Amino acid sequence: MNGENKKYRYQEMDDAELCEELEELENQFKIFLQTCEYPKDIEVYESVYSLVDMIIRTDKRRAYYYFYHNMEINECKTAALYAYWILKLRPFVITDIRYRHKRQAVCINEAFAIYLICSALFFSKKITAQTIANTSYYEKLYYSFRFRNISIDSMVLLVESMNEETFKKNFDQIV
Repeated sequence: MNGENKKYRYQEMDDAELCEELEELENQFKIFLQTCEYPKDIEVYESVYSLVDMIIRTDKRRAYYYFYHNMEINECKTAALYAYWILKLRPFVITDIRYRHKRQAVCINEAFAIYLICSALFFSKKITAQTIANTSYYEKLYYSFRFRNISIDSMVLLVESMNEETFKKNFDQIV
């Protein structure tokens, strides 16, 4: 344990911070739906309890990094943490009858997790929008997020290691 951080204890987010973070996450999901060209009137269920739990768990992980590793986490790590909890808690469900038997409805959480990660990478200038659009890596991430078990630390390392070159490699040979 880091000696200088021993005196600190985890401080829970106050309600205002929690509501602000929840609103931001819900706005990101709405932007995601628009970006993916879902109809404006699509019916979606959002588990607010899962979203609040996700925000609290991410905040506790931020405190963990600070307390045990004496480091502030950046937007890429934060996106990785949110992506991890989205995959675990699956807070979003498309309930619209038009999507009853479509993959987009089943895998909405995986797609949103990738969207959050790519947004963080884009805004931190690690990748460009064109790189995201023209890649086989997206499909590999999609598959891995849907069918593989990824630990929280592995998710953070994966996202932190992503850059322009990661997306440009040919991943067609990888299963």
